[in-house]
Amino acid sequence: MKILYSRICGESGSAAAYALLGRAYRSEYGGTLPKIVKTPNGKPYFPAKPDIHFSLSHSRTHVLCVLSDMPVGADIESPRIVSGRAAKYFGSPEELSDFDPLDLWVLKESCIKLVGGTLLLVKSIHFSYENGKILTPDMSSFSKLPIFSKLYRICGCRAAISSYCSNLPDAIVP
Repeated sequence: MKILYSRICGESGSAAAYALLGRAYRSEYGGTLPKIVKTPNGKPYFPAKPDIHFSLSHSRTHVLCVLSDMPVGADIESPRIVSGRAAKYFGSPEELSDFDPLDLWVLKESCIKLVGGTLLLVKSIHFSYENGKILTPDMSSFSKLPIFSKLYRICGCRAAISSYCSNLPDAIVP
């Protein structure tokens, strides 16, 4: 799994994310970035390289790119306060007692990106925290494989990666 992040400098977040994907792809596989298309739900993929998966995210200040041989979902958000009213939209009282609202948001977003769903799923995905471990939601209606998720802090930002692979890195390093 190749993970890259960068500060957004003078370009849009989307352009910076695709530039980072190109860099990650060249580093791992050489050559130019294959054509990218999107599923009806908006999940991007390489039709010519179905065994190579990626997820992109950008915040106001940073971009995150994860390239993997397994399906993956990633999200990054700049630090900010999420109001209690907003948090109740996407988190249950139990989740909000276990997680900071911004951490919960990036977890849910990364999981949605993994399974290729839409944000309409946000309220139906329930994370919990037990004995220092994030317990991922039951997504059996979308996937027969178990989902693993991890939270990260990157340059003050909150980030999460979700995958069917259990050995997610402990940290994201430059």
